[in-house]
Amino acid sequence: MDKLHERISTLENEISILKKQKLDFEEIQAHCNQMMLQLTQGMSQIDLFNEMVRVFQKEDPSYHLCFVSCDQEGGNWRLDAGSNIVNELVTPNKALISVPTELCYLQSEVDHGIHEADLHVSNGWKVWQPWLRHNGLDRCLLKPILSPNELIIGFVILFTKASYLSNERYALELMVNSLCRLTFMSIVRCQIEEELLNASYEDALTGLLLERRFISSFSIMIKDARRYFQRLALISVNIHNGDMSWENNDIEDSDILEIANVMRSAIRENDLIGRFGQNEFAMGIRIRNLEDAETVALKLLNQIDVSCSNISSNTRVALGISFYPEHSNYESMFLAAVTAAKKNVAENGFKIEYHGRYCDASADLYDF
Repeated sequence: MDKLHERISTLENEISILKKQKLDFEEIQAHCNQMMLQLTQGMSQIDLFNEMVRVFQKEDPSYHLCFVSCDQEGGNWRLDAGSNIVNELVTPNKALISVPTELCYLQSEVDHGIHEADLHVSNGWKVWQPWLRHNGLDRCLLKPILSPNELIIGFVILFTKASYLSNERYALELMVNSLCRLTFMSIVRCQIEEELLNASYEDALTGLLLERRFISSFSIMIKDARRYFQRLALISVNIHNGDMSWENNDIEDSDILEIANVMRSAIRENDLIGRFGQNEFAMGIRIRNLEDAETVALKLLNQIDVSCSNISSNTRVALGISFYPEHSNYESMFLAAVTAAKKNVAENGFKIEYHGRYCDASADLYDF
């Protein structure tokens, strides 16, 4: 009979533990669902980390959660978020003052979470032991943060006292694992957002600006030029195969890519290049004198001649140039530049639009 009562008591304790774990799980699930919703609404990764720290501190102030990360070479360790006392381990710019050898080792060797005990006597945590002793911490749960390509970029570390970790380890490990999954999701979301942004603004083949982004950026250049009394030139670049009908000119991608690279080298980094269609490009440049646009056009054509061995023999480039403030807005500049480009003969060349005239050189601009 005594053994039966003992068995019943044991089962009741187990049931009590399971009920508590169930409640812990439901609470963890509610927190994670809330953070997942915030993540979909645009919460930044750092804000997500800080929210996770807040949740742990709310559950029990004895838990000290922190997120540490490093570069791909395993250096430049920093604190991304952490409880107040963890901030004692970093400089004002959040760089870790010292890094436990255990972290450096695990960064390259382990891809799963571990439970570290007796930190105050572990050689791997020696540099943090004064801090650990001062705050009465001797154990931690440590979980690597993986990037989508499975590279370890940092760790979630939960410091606590031995009593807390022993009694509630299941719930804590479950929570830490959930946080790591949320962190992984936030990394993936940031990467996807960047890819979508680039896809909407940059041409997939050349990496040049798409028409919408080019127009937006060039319009800002016009506003600045108007404010500071500056000059601009817009160069329309049309690639064709000698058929001046400008229709059905199928150009090899390799030729497009080569000419795009030549255009990049012909202008300064703070000027603009955009790809508008299969064979149509535009260059927006800041100039001091009208002759500067001709200089860029000649440089571009000369570099294309130098690169002729990498370009199909029948591929031609026609340039058209227009100016601000002769044209007061992008639309009229673009129309004038495109029309000027189409005035070219079949060979590589350029035309300059100036007050409705189409000239072969900047010297002709002053010959009325």
